Amino acid sequence: MWLACHGQWDPAAARLGVHRHTIRNRVRRVEELLGRSLDSPGLRAELWFALTVS
Repeated sequence: MWLACHGQWDPAAARLGVHRHTIRNRVRRVEELLGRSLDSPGLRAELWFALTVS
């Protein structure tokens, strides 16, 4: 959802019905697992593509 909301915390949190800090924590965890920052538009595009192709 965070990717679908173009990296915006509040809209993603509202759509999921959780607090924006929950989204931030989950995104931070994904960054730790990937070893890469989701601040990169290129990486976000790669992830979006991978999730929509499946």
